[in-house]
Amino acid sequence: MAETVHMEKRILVVDDDRLIRQLVRDALEGEGFRVGEAASGPEAIERMRAEGPPAIVLSDLSMREMDGLALLEHIKTDYPKTDVIILAGYASLESALQAMRLGAADYLRKPVRDSEVIYAVKRTALRRRLLDENSSLRTRLQAFEATRVLTNCIEPTDVIPLALDIILRMTNRGRAVGTIVPGTAVGVLDPTCLVGFDDAAAARLRDHIERGKLFQPSTLEIESGSETAGLQERLVELGIDPGSDDMLARSLRTNGTLAGGIWVLADGRPFDEGEIHSAELVLAQAELALINAQRFLKAREKAFVDDVTDLYNVRYLLSALDREVNRAGRANLKLSVLFLDLDRFKSVNDSHGHLVGSRVLKDFGGLLQDSIRAIDTVGRYGGDEFTILLVDTDHEGAMNVAERIRAMVEETRFGADRGLALELTVSIGVSTFPQHGDTHEALIDFADKAMYLGKAQGRNLVCSADELISATSPGLSNVPRG
Repeated sequence: MAETVHMEKRILVVDDDRLIRQLVRDALEGEGFRVGEAASGPEAIERMRAEGPPAIVLSDLSMREMDGLALLEHIKTDYPKTDVIILAGYASLESALQAMRLGAADYLRKPVRDSEVIYAVKRTALRRRLLDENSSLRTRLQAFEATRVLTNCIEPTDVIPLALDIILRMTNRGRAVGTIVPGTAVGVLDPTCLVGFDDAAAARLRDHIERGKLFQPSTLEIESGSETAGLQERLVELGIDPGSDDMLARSLRTNGTLAGGIWVLADGRPFDEGEIHSAELVLAQAELALINAQRFLKAREKAFVDDVTDLYNVRYLLSALDREVNRAGRANLKLSVLFLDLDRFKSVNDSHGHLVGSRVLKDFGGLLQDSIRAIDTVGRYGGDEFTILLVDTDHEGAMNVAERIRAMVEETRFGADRGLALELTVSIGVSTFPQHGDTHEALIDFADKAMYLGKAQGRNLVCSADELISATSPGLSNVPRG
């Protein structure tokens, strides 16, 4: 037998004959095993409870207080990874078969020679090691296969939810939290991901996370990867049962920088080594996926960014509007569109040249960007026309935003960096989903025509798409843009 078994594994010899126990112990200790003794089945059970399960139990088949088969059944129920070798003082095919059916690793007939005991223990230890290695390899392969979906993820905002879903399925847990450090992950709109909590608990958790009181990646112990002291108490204070004191907590890094963290609640069952390793493998893939997704997003944005204003171009605007219309429809939300056109902008180009005109357009785009929320989208539709998508915004709210922008443009003096103080105004049309349309084409069309109506009525106005229904100008189509 090759000398590759783990000699540090503990052995427990159970026999009511002290001489047999001593003989077996001497043989095994001579091979480097650590050996303990028990004179009965109940004593063996007590030792295992106090000291933890050994790697292998050698048990006599016939003992007064508890026979070897009863002890075997108990061990395989409570400690399935502990192997049991049965020692019998008489030959019985039926007892051997019964021991094997109950899960015995081997069956030796007394009296046994030292070489037989050593061979049986080494063979059993080697078999167990191979089984554990095969199980570990299967687990790693399953984890690797599960992370393929992460490898193909190109949306940064989807990486953490996907990683948590995979980890929860692999560890058979139900609750987890993932957070991203603000500013470290481009394209992640919502830095907090909560899985498995009811709505009320999720709302309380989100509030504490956003206020920096819970689940902050900066509190993670980077070297060990886990730091959960005090978290359980705070969860209980919020009315959330953590399930146990155990929690899997790991940091998430991109390019060496702390980017976020994940916390998986144990829910009453401690994480074993295989589950921890699988979770870490998933997180390693999540880190790569987040980096790749951000690179893809930046490359994609370059194709969708207007060269003059550095805002999104019309191709991206239409795609984003179509996506937001679908989301608003599914969640029964409002969505508003602003269509803006600078009044008489052609005169700026004619009087000061196209370089000044381009600079004014860039400054105007910056003003628009500063006037909206991070979740909204602004882009250059074409020429001196711009579009803003206001998510989760009803028509009244959109009209207020449009009026605020109109007033800001009127008060701003453009071209100051070139010694100019150009006074400009803007006409704005406003439409809202679903009252003015349930497609991106309809919303753009209504907002464009509302803006056009503002031009017809004297420019420097905000017009609602509602006005198109009650008032249609006969000469509307003849009003020039600009």
